[in-house]
Amino acid sequence: MIASRYEKYIVREPTRAQHGVSLAAWSTVPNSRTAPPFMFLEGEKPIKGVNHMVEFMWIWKDTAMGATPEKPPHKHDCDEIFIFLGTDKDNPNDLGADIDFWLGEGEESDKLTFNSSSLIFIPANLLHLPIIYKNVRKPLLLVVNGINAGDLKTKTIKYPVRKI
Repeated sequence: MIASRYEKYIVREPTRAQHGVSLAAWSTVPNSRTAPPFMFLEGEKPIKGVNHMVEFMWIWKDTAMGATPEKPPHKHDCDEIFIFLGTDKDNPNDLGADIDFWLGEGEESDKLTFNSSSLIFIPANLLHLPIIYKNVRKPLLLVVNGINAGDLKTKTIKYPVRKI
């Protein structure tokens, strides 16, 4: 293969996210194999000058994320986009699962419920999580994009686990 002058702009293999969080903290289901996520971009890693975060994870059985003390609901000083994608080639809008996604805090807290391929935009400083995956019938893909994310490990404010 001939090297391109633009090779520095391609990530050919994602890495596993670490974020200083144990594997068990990513999911409430032991051995769920849904986490930790794969990372394509994490601040300036591996592409210098990029200030975004892109991660993805496969979900193929019931689980919950953002529901443990090590990985609780949180907020950042950057915008995030969560994209939930169904993998049925004949009906890509069928997510293959029922999802509860929590946003807001206190009296402003709401649970979003959906079962179709969806995108959730999370403005900076909006508390989010947990994500509850129920009735998972088909694998689905979650892609998270942190916009102007910098180093999310130091810019994340964690909150107590929600009582849901």
